[in-house]
Amino acid sequence: MLVAFTALSKAQQGRVGINTTTPAATLDVVASTDATRPDALLVPRLSRADLEAKTAAYANGNATAASAQNGALVFINALGGTGTGKTVNVTANGFYYYDGTNGNNVWKPVGGGGTQRYEGIVGTTASVTGAAYTVANSDFLIVTAAAAGVTITLPAADATNAGRVVVISNQNTSATTVTVISANGVALAGTATVLQFRGKQFVSDGTKWVSISYN
Repeated sequence: MLVAFTALSKAQQGRVGINTTTPAATLDVVASTDATRPDALLVPRLSRADLEAKTAAYANGNATAASAQNGALVFINALGGTGTGKTVNVTANGFYYYDGTNGNNVWKPVGGGGTQRYEGIVGTTASVTGAAYTVANSDFLIVTAAAAGVTITLPAADATNAGRVVVISNQNTSATTVTVISANGVALAGTATVLQFRGKQFVSDGTKWVSISYN
């Protein structure tokens, strides 16, 4: 009752306080001192398939104004669906926000999950022993350990992965090369092969992958 009364009274002043009578912002949630009560803020939790079913509910931003839903936050607790359109970047469970600005209008991961505009080193290490490997959205370092040549396929470079870095290390057991190609067939800028016991970095510029180090 006290919490409800506090929330109601402060809402009339343009501020809402939970467990406080003096909210310091529009919404101020103060942790409880009761060790048996969990403290958290729960946002909508749904699957990627559920989010795709609501695609039309999230308006597109344009050159004049951002979408009314720009900045919306959800937690994806399961995949499903197709992972295309506005959910193309939803590749794993986690928090996502809606970028409803002109030229975007897609869900993007908060922090280190899924595909995003890369501003730091984010990703996992993949060990490759077969003749071919397709780079996953979560990959950062690809280490080959095959007995023969290996072909590594990078995802198509586009606006959603501009700035992403993929590092490829050729640790093959024979003197064979690693050949790097793009999923959409766009030629890479720079040398697209990696010699044995050498490494190379590839960066997406939003339209193509660029080799920024050499054998």
